[in-house]
Amino acid sequence: MKAVGTGRGRPRKSDPDEVLDKAMELFWERGFEGTSMNDLACATGMAKPGLYATFGDKEALYAKALARYFEHNAPVFNEIFDTPGPLKEFMRRYLETIAASLNDKSKPRGCFMVNSMVDCAHQPTSLERISREQHKQRQTAILKRFRDAEAQGELPADADPKALADFFAGQSLALGVMASNGADKTALQSFIDVALTVLPR
Repeated sequence: MKAVGTGRGRPRKSDPDEVLDKAMELFWERGFEGTSMNDLACATGMAKPGLYATFGDKEALYAKALARYFEHNAPVFNEIFDTPGPLKEFMRRYLETIAASLNDKSKPRGCFMVNSMVDCAHQPTSLERISREQHKQRQTAILKRFRDAEAQGELPADADPKALADFFAGQSLALGVMASNGADKTALQSFIDVALTVLPR
């Protein structure tokens, strides 16, 4: 006699990582307010009760999606910040890596973190805080690189490392906004080339 609960009709259990990746891309494309739990259920293939049970409410799922985005990108940027070399070479590599990720046609337009910061008026305060904290961490890492460059004599005596670090952190956000608005690879590269002219040769 056939055992109850077995056989071909038994549904395959959803992989939480795959579900989270699909939710991340939907939030990335539509934003927090523009995405409903029904949308998420359709995109992920997981019923709403399952989404709630696994990830919590929409706010909690969005926070986990942001964390997933940062987790995917962290290794690449950690490697850039950990690689020694001239300041201008570092900044070019940093900005061009951002531009390359923004030109990935398999992903939604722009940068999820930047999109989230721009969309903060339509988000709970807790979600706005997550994106801004990640940006602050990047700012801190860039500032360290500029202070190191100052100590090594790579900057003119009258240079302001903090102002330069803030400027380049802002350029990284600007690239994301440009890509969200349809800027292509050539436009992003031109923007980077101009931004780098503020640094000494």
